Amino acid sequence: MLFWTSASSLLAQADKIRQLEEQLRGAEAAERIDLLIALADAHLYAGEYGKAIENADKAGDLATKLKMPELRANALNREGKAMMFSGKRKAAGQFELSLKILRDNRSANKTLALDNLDNLRTLAQRAGRDKEMQVLDEQIAQLRNGGSIAGPAPETRQEIQIELSTTQKQLAENQSKFRESEAKLLQESQALQAQLAAQKAELDQMTQEQMKTAMLVMQQRVLLDSVYFSRGMDSLAVSNANLALREAESNRNFNYAIMGVLLLLAGGATFSFVRARMNTRVLEEKNKTIREEQQRSENLLLNILPSLVADELKKKGKTQARYFEDVSVLFADFVGFSQIAEQVTPQQLVSELDTCFQKFDEIIAKYELEKIKTIGDAYMCAGGVPDGGGAQLRDMVAAAIEMQAWLSDWNAGRDKEGLPRFDARIGIHRGPVVAGVVGSKKFAFDIWGDTVNIAARIEQAGEGGRINISGDAHKVVKDFFPCHYRGKISAKNKGEIDMYYVESGADS
Repeated sequence: MLFWTSASSLLAQADKIRQLEEQLRGAEAAERIDLLIALADAHLYAGEYGKAIENADKAGDLATKLKMPELRANALNREGKAMMFSGKRKAAGQFELSLKILRDNRSANKTLALDNLDNLRTLAQRAGRDKEMQVLDEQIAQLRNGGSIAGPAPETRQEIQIELSTTQKQLAENQSKFRESEAKLLQESQALQAQLAAQKAELDQMTQEQMKTAMLVMQQRVLLDSVYFSRGMDSLAVSNANLALREAESNRNFNYAIMGVLLLLAGGATFSFVRARMNTRVLEEKNKTIREEQQRSENLLLNILPSLVADELKKKGKTQARYFEDVSVLFADFVGFSQIAEQVTPQQLVSELDTCFQKFDEIIAKYELEKIKTIGDAYMCAGGVPDGGGAQLRDMVAAAIEMQAWLSDWNAGRDKEGLPRFDARIGIHRGPVVAGVVGSKKFAFDIWGDTVNIAARIEQAGEGGRINISGDAHKVVKDFFPCHYRGKISAKNKGEIDMYYVESGADS
């Protein structure tokens, strides 16, 4: 089994770290920030993520004090990588803040911006956030085609939740304002009706008084000559006509007022209805987004844990270890990984390793196998959890053949470009295991037992580009896959074990 770096490269990396720490003692200002970032890179390369985070954080604080945004963006980028490699959840925040600083300062450092976007895309892909990946792909393509760094940051779940909360508050405020307006209009309508009734009563009273006055005038004018009597009658007729006209105008104004109030009420009700419909649509869209996020969280849990374990964890809040009688275990790692690590940068190494492991994930998902974990350049998966039997072992051998076939095609392209090859040894064994979840905060599903140890030894005894299986596995798959007997081969701490090479199209 190969680990992240060889002993010699670890010693060289340790010497480099000591040299950087000695230079750091007398450095100041921008030089000190550069050394802290270089020290963070060295710790990151050595797999010391905690120290890498600490030095990147110091560099960021000093860059902030000295008002050097470009260096702070670099420091945040290193801190985000260390957090991403160590499995911390807040790694995306560091890349987003680094990218925001570059945009705000109109930086020309497209390399750093692209690295931030690539890392954000990797995190979004691992979390299954397809919409966010699409936005990031557009920004990466725009930047690589000569576009500027400035651009909108991808929408995050936190922004969606804030916008939803704001919309709900606005809807509540609008409903409250509508109720207040409705009550105010009702009060105004009641006041107007009372005013019109008072005016009508006053008008009626005034008519009676005028009639009494007219009667008196008539009694007095009877004694006058006919000329004055006729003129009085004409005057009374004019007064009566004016009175009737005023009464008609009062009735007409009252009707206009009633119509105006009704129109206002109808308009207010229509506006409220339309507004409520619009807000309902907005809430439906936000609820749909929330449901999609919940489904993504469910899918993420199923990516981490088998469905049987995930269901038990959701129901009880804990799980119990189980014993499985017949489980197939596959180990794969890359030949000469330490030499490959010395030929490329850490970022290129992680990117290429991620490409391989993503393809492996796709292949084992096709055969319904369970990914257990990755350890450095090693990849481990299992079949038959919870249902064992020969079918799952045959699926595992078929998956191993497909993994080697893909690596062969991929390496052919790398040979043409002069890049180092990634040749994998694959070992398969079957037998009983104990499986369960360890930890109480960051859940990790794992399997234990002698079957796992033997599978690891069988992988170590193989060759690059070949699939090495145990005698127990050969008994199950011999009628389905042609195999070549290698004899009894000594395995560390396990004695001699019957081993077979699975013959595939690449071997013939």
